[in-house]
Amino acid sequence: MKFLKAPRDALIQPLQIVCGIVERRSTLPVLSSVLVSTAGNELSFRSTDLELDLRATETIESCESSTSLTVNARKLLDVVRAMPDAPISLSSSGHRLIIQGPGSRISLHAGSAEDFPQIRQSSEPELSLCVNAGSLKRLLHMVHFAMGDNDIRYFLNGALLITGRELTAVATDGHRLATARIASQSEHEVREIIVPRKAIIELIRLLPEDDSTVMLTTAAGYASFAFGKIFFTCKLIAGRYPDFKRVIPSGFEAEFTLDRKSFYACLQRAAVLTTEKFKSVQWVAGEGRLQVSVSNPEDEESVEEVEIDYAGTPVDLSFNIRYWMDALATLRADTLEVRLSAAKLAALIVAPGDEAFRYVVMALRK
Repeated sequence: MKFLKAPRDALIQPLQIVCGIVERRSTLPVLSSVLVSTAGNELSFRSTDLELDLRATETIESCESSTSLTVNARKLLDVVRAMPDAPISLSSSGHRLIIQGPGSRISLHAGSAEDFPQIRQSSEPELSLCVNAGSLKRLLHMVHFAMGDNDIRYFLNGALLITGRELTAVATDGHRLATARIASQSEHEVREIIVPRKAIIELIRLLPEDDSTVMLTTAAGYASFAFGKIFFTCKLIAGRYPDFKRVIPSGFEAEFTLDRKSFYACLQRAAVLTTEKFKSVQWVAGEGRLQVSVSNPEDEESVEEVEIDYAGTPVDLSFNIRYWMDALATLRADTLEVRLSAAKLAALIVAPGDEAFRYVVMALRK
């Protein structure tokens, strides 16, 4: 039974979106599938890994009937990609999905839609707010690199979102912390949710860099983000996030400004001598200069001096070089202001004139 005919690109775009969370190898075969549904003139593709749920829709004028079935996501995407740039028709016959193009007819095994996992949704949202899509994308991008990754402290394996007059994002892995905030389009009571790492990475991938609106709702331990033709749901991390404000130092022995690009290039050269086991970079700052040095067990050494506008007492600290490179690669400001606290073994990085962003990196104990 033929149920739609559509241009190839109209199928590729939503398929590419939902395949982003499809597990290539899963103990549950259905998690390698995509749910294909049509209703009226709307075509919907949906995927899930039981923690994340992603649906992308497309308006198709030639939907001929309503249907719902599952098919291997990667195979379907690869087949559609390989088709000529011409209209493609989809039809079902028994346990088969048939894809037809000019001179081509390919059938894939199709499963029942009833076997596809459903995320339990509550009809009563606990939180509902609108956010600018481009601003939300930049907000998450500014903090994502500081999230924990498979940390035993499970609540660190994600980013904290705090609603209110502003939307604040916080991420930490216990060694560094990044926080940023943007304006909210409407005022709401303060709520805190912890969005898992994989969901944050997917949102950065999916969100457009424009002024469109994202509707964020939470209910029953889940958060949903609706924007454009995409509806993304994730299971929230249960737990209490650390008091991040206590981590941000307030007293400093020294401060100076850096050219971000040139300093990043300096660290790239120094990082050549580091290994997975030895990532330490030593900072000796004072008297208008910053000396950055790296050595390794093979008696190799890198020493670089950077002229800086320095104010304060001399400071000698060591840091994980990767923590600095992650931040410098993410930020877009031309100059950065660095404040050092030898007493608290920490550095605070801010972008001049932008009080909304803070990055704290802890020094290594000698």
